[in-house]
Amino acid sequence: MPATLAAPPGPKGTPLAGVLKPFNDRRLEYLLECARIYGPVCALRLGPRRTLLVSDPDLIEQVLVTDAKNYIKHFGARMYSPLLGNGLVTSEGDFWLRQRRLAQPAFLKNRLPKYAPAMTELAEEMMKSWEPGQRVDVAEEMTRLTGSIALRTLFGADAIRDQEAYYTAHFTALAIIHNRFRRLIQWPDWVPLPSNRRLKRALAHLDGIIHGFIRQGRARSDPGDNLLSMLLRAQDEDGSRMTDAQLRDEAMTLFLAGHETTALTLSWAWYLLAQNPDVETRLAAEWQQVLGGRPPTADDVPRLPYTEHVVMEAMRIYPPVYLIGREPIVDVELGGYHVRKGTTIFFSQWVNHRDPKYFPDPETFRPERWADGLAKRIPKYAYYPFGGGPRVCVGNTFAMMEAVLLLAAMGRRWRFTLEPDPKVEPWPTITLRPRHGVPTVLMPRVTSSVGL
Repeated sequence: MPATLAAPPGPKGTPLAGVLKPFNDRRLEYLLECARIYGPVCALRLGPRRTLLVSDPDLIEQVLVTDAKNYIKHFGARMYSPLLGNGLVTSEGDFWLRQRRLAQPAFLKNRLPKYAPAMTELAEEMMKSWEPGQRVDVAEEMTRLTGSIALRTLFGADAIRDQEAYYTAHFTALAIIHNRFRRLIQWPDWVPLPSNRRLKRALAHLDGIIHGFIRQGRARSDPGDNLLSMLLRAQDEDGSRMTDAQLRDEAMTLFLAGHETTALTLSWAWYLLAQNPDVETRLAAEWQQVLGGRPPTADDVPRLPYTEHVVMEAMRIYPPVYLIGREPIVDVELGGYHVRKGTTIFFSQWVNHRDPKYFPDPETFRPERWADGLAKRIPKYAYYPFGGGPRVCVGNTFAMMEAVLLLAAMGRRWRFTLEPDPKVEPWPTITLRPRHGVPTVLMPRVTSSVGL
């Protein structure tokens, strides 16, 4: 029998649900086990759905880059279309290409410094409310901060009338959609289930706010210099612009991508730093040497290499996006196996970022591993926190700048020490969150004790 007709190895599971239960109950550990036991292409049946876990970097590149035209986003990504509409995360084909072309100029490198002052100003404003010895949940604080930054950089707004209600609606929608991903049977949106009614109310609240910003932007003679104004002005080659519906979908997508993943990167970074005082001491020395006592600016980012390595290492150990997927629109060959059209192909940053072949002692937090050009020496898809290929995150450079600036802005003045016996557990939803938060105690940074 030709190799291309062979079936990939994998766990059998139960007749009805396949491996849905272990996949849902202990997803991170299970993905690691499957990759290590069954190899670079592992078959996983999730209920009636044919699924592969692919962990070889070259095969990942084949799907995301070389043969990208043969694939679309997987079923899980499409489940978020009620929230994200037909935005960059969920759209496909020529429509996606047009939207990407229109959105890309807002994230060009020469524009990024314009967003930096909002990041550091809002960080300084947040820190005014902190007191020595105060107990805070780092995950909550970082979510509020990056949410405020997203509102200002995206809409030019310091705050909406009821920011808490906005966040509540946003996370309600995310939680309901995430729960759908865990189910064997998917009910359509029109079925009058309590969860569907809650989702409808949450989306109506979010839509009202975002369409309000769109109307304000269209009514102004000077649309401003925020991300939404860039999208409002964006013009395709034929002179056409985005409709209100398209602007709504991209704004919702950029808000989700622009605040939650950065908040998680910072939350996990503070958690790791609290457990590794030697790393934190070296990091504080860099801040003292480069910044002295002032807040960081965009010009400082290239001068903070160890801060960048801390961010990269935090995203390696706790990647905010830990699982991505594609589905072939035609039958394909992958790793010597025949893969049928419609099969879900998963790639897991959680798995690849823990490969000891490329990251010796992978569970250890060692930012210095990035100092000697590691990112260029390993295969491109051994480390891919922002995805890859044509659909790599459009705001990846924005996100890295934001994480470096905020880490330095806060860390030069404050330390986060963990409360005794903290229950910090990674929780894989659409992103990798700390299930019970990151409970810490605020301590002022004593700069005079930092050796240079």
